[in-house]
This record gives sequence, C-alpha cells and structure tokens, in this order.
Amino acid sequence: MTTSLYLLPSLVTGVIINLTVGLVVHRFPARWLVVCSTLICAISPLIMALVNPTWKYWYLIFWAQVFSPFSADVLFTVGLIVVSDSFPEKTQGLAGAVFNTAGQFGMTLGIGVCQVVALGVMGPGGSAGHGGEGAAFEDQDPMMVLKGYRASFWTMFAYMMVIAVVAVFGLRKAGRVGMKTE
Repeated sequence: MTTSLYLLPSLVTGVIINLTVGLVVHRFPARWLVVCSTLICAISPLIMALVNPTWKYWYLIFWAQVFSPFSADVLFTVGLIVVSDSFPEKTQGLAGAVFNTAGQFGMTLGIGVCQVVALGVMGPGGSAGHGGEGAAFEDQDPMMVLKGYRASFWTMFAYMMVIAVVAVFGLRKAGRVGMKTE
C-alpha cells in the first residue's frame, strides 16, 4: 500500500501532462516540446542517482516521481501526431500502430539495457544471490545493489540527454503539430 502511495505523484503528473499536452500541442514547435519535456524528465534519474537512501521520501524521491512521466507522455503525443500527419488518411491508423509498437519495443529494450547495466555493476551473482540459484535478494551486499541501481539511473539520465540532442536536430523541420488544416 505504501509503495502505491509513493508512486501516486507519477500517476497524477502523467494525467495532468496528457491533458495539458493535448490542449496546447498546436501552440508550440514539436521540437521544443520534446526537448523541454525530456530535460525535465532527466531530472528524475539524476535525482535517483544522487539521492542518499537514508533521506526521507519527501526530500527528493517525491520530486523524482513528479518529473518522471514528462518525456514519455509528451513524446508519444507529439510522435503520434507527427507520424499520423506524415501518412495519407487511410493509412494513419496503421502508421500510429507501427509507431506505438516501435515505441514499446524501444522502451522494453531500454529497460533491458538498464537491467544489464545494474547487474553488471553488481558483479557475479547480482541476480541470484552469492552464486546460488534462487538465493534471496536480501542476501545481496546492499552497497553493491545501490551501486547497480545508481549505474542504471545514470544510464537513464544518459538516454534522456541523447533524446534531447536527437530531438534538437531530428525535429527541426517538424514545426507546430496538431494544427487543423483544411
């Protein structure tokens, strides 16, 4: 129950962002929406990479939860509009489905890379205790687990910086999206 409450700020922020982006996406260039949201989202893994585990949730982890949904929510909204506008009306649904599938695959791949980084930093037996199959997670050296988590958060931060750079150069011709054209 406590964990659910700790994750609630992310849910609330995500709902607010989705509603807001849907209402204002046509007023701003797509490139700057994506870059700004990505930089805001990058604060989340940066906080988690630097936070002291003994600090209270409300000190910094709360803010990491608040900032975490910014990039994905804006990127998917802008991306779907850009992709849909690029195809004829009869294939827009298919283009949106392909975009969503590619996005889900990319997210899965990113999570897998973060897990590999964390386990690589934890060292041998990082996922199965001290070498034995099925050993409890609690058997891990807490400092090695923390180092693995931090390495994973630094990887996420690096992802966000790469996304920001790609958006600056890759979306330079996108302009404003979501504007009604008739």
